[in-house]
Amino acid sequence: MHSDNLVTGSVVIPLKASEGSLSERRIFNSPCESYEVVLHLIEDAQAVLYSDSETAIACLTQAIDLLCHAGVTSSTIARRRGGLARWQIKRVDSFIDSHIDSAIHTPQLAAILNLSVSHFTHAFKDTMGIAPLTYVTKRRLVLAREAMLGHEKSLTDIALSHGFCDQSHFSRMFRRETGLTPKMWQRVFGKCKERAALGND
Repeated sequence: MHSDNLVTGSVVIPLKASEGSLSERRIFNSPCESYEVVLHLIEDAQAVLYSDSETAIACLTQAIDLLCHAGVTSSTIARRRGGLARWQIKRVDSFIDSHIDSAIHTPQLAAILNLSVSHFTHAFKDTMGIAPLTYVTKRRLVLAREAMLGHEKSLTDIALSHGFCDQSHFSRMFRRETGLTPKMWQRVFGKCKERAALGND
């Protein structure tokens, strides 16, 4: 498996040691970058297809997720009429991140951009391809996955601190998004992190 972790708008992905030290950076600055990451994931899945099916499934799930979101780049956002500007999306992201442990509603997101709920909802969907609250859930899951790899917290604590009603709700949404249960995902990518640490010693 890859020995580094890379955080995207929706997933945490292990990367090969040759692509840098164990640090996090965001991708989708260009279509080429996303293409390379997807290619690496598919190669990894192929390499462990018969020896480690859980890891192969996880890699393919992440690759599919990236392909589904690859169209939402800054250049795509800039071209779409009636959509939100990049600075507006950043402001929404900042609000979500700072209120990740509490309920977030569409009127709140519209208010921070001084837009009506109707205008904001349509503009957001035109820009991001999904409804605002669906986006909020995906972002909660991204940050939850980061916490699962970076801290020794229980899944219940992670669920509650990222705005989910309880662990059951978190597990249900997590599996719907990744195709894996939180424990299975943590086991697969926890192994990746351990290998990365050993490779950097």
